[in-house]
Amino acid sequence: MRKETQIVVIDDEKDICDLFKKVLTDEGYRVFTALDGESGIITVRTNRPDVVLLDLKLPRMDGIEVLQEIKKIDKNIVVILITGYGNMDTARMAMKFGAFDYITKPIDLEYVKEVIKDGLKLTLRSLVDRMKEKDIFGRIRSKKAKLDNIKHCKKSYACLWEIALKSFVLGDNNLMAEWITDPQVSKEEKLDLTRIAEVLKADMGKK
Repeated sequence: MRKETQIVVIDDEKDICDLFKKVLTDEGYRVFTALDGESGIITVRTNRPDVVLLDLKLPRMDGIEVLQEIKKIDKNIVVILITGYGNMDTARMAMKFGAFDYITKPIDLEYVKEVIKDGLKLTLRSLVDRMKEKDIFGRIRSKKAKLDNIKHCKKSYACLWEIALKSFVLGDNNLMAEWITDPQVSKEEKLDLTRIAEVLKADMGKK
């Protein structure tokens, strides 16, 4: 797992936060923790994680409110709820507000790892959806002759998507390699490019 993948754990039980931090750090994730909803929202806003593990029962500000605030920050953040069996109806209701899934206490750590992996696939898929919205797939296939100019348009996310598409649709891996190794390309752009490539690789494998 890439070390750049970030997770925020929001739970008022410090032992649970510490447990998640240890286990998920060992899995290669970068993990931040918060013990209440307010500080959790600040942590999410500051770090823009890929995944949030969110306890539904929090002091002062409940998990539903925190979920709604997280989705205002970035609707693509995958939120996985932590709940007791007595709150399962609330957890199901929370999925209407954009939660990806929920896990119940006592926590099965192996199951949590699988739910996180599934959630990350959804995050990757959203990148492809953004590409489709900009009709980049169609432009790549219809204007192959103009793709040689892509390497000169750094700092443009449209170009970033086209580079990954050129690598997999047209079979040209050299351009992507140039971007990954270029010191002028930001860490965030390299990470997005890698994620896009993973999704495209999976899609191409199905065809």
